[in-house]
Amino acid sequence: MGALISVLAAVAHGADKMDVWVLLTKPPLAADANASEAIRKQQQSVLTQLHALGAVELGRVSVARNAIAVSIDPARLPEVKRIAGVRSVSPVRHIERDPPAPPPGR
Repeated sequence: MGALISVLAAVAHGADKMDVWVLLTKPPLAADANASEAIRKQQQSVLTQLHALGAVELGRVSVARNAIAVSIDPARLPEVKRIAGVRSVSPVRHIERDPPAPPPGR
């Protein structure tokens, strides 16, 4: 599967959900081009456990880093960090950029 590039907002979903990146232990494709199947299997295994904790998948990346973005109850984060294969958990940060200026004459 090709690289999935996601821009996700670190928006709290009410008081019960937040968006986080779950960084996994297997190196990304940039470090090991032959690891796509191993990365896919690790992501699926971790995602199954995340779903059991009530997480909703927002996206996945595997080229520059091996990670899954999910929306989850912040109270469940300690459990997420204990899942085998999880290296770290961090909030999704929303980066806003000003739109490009229109060309002159418009």
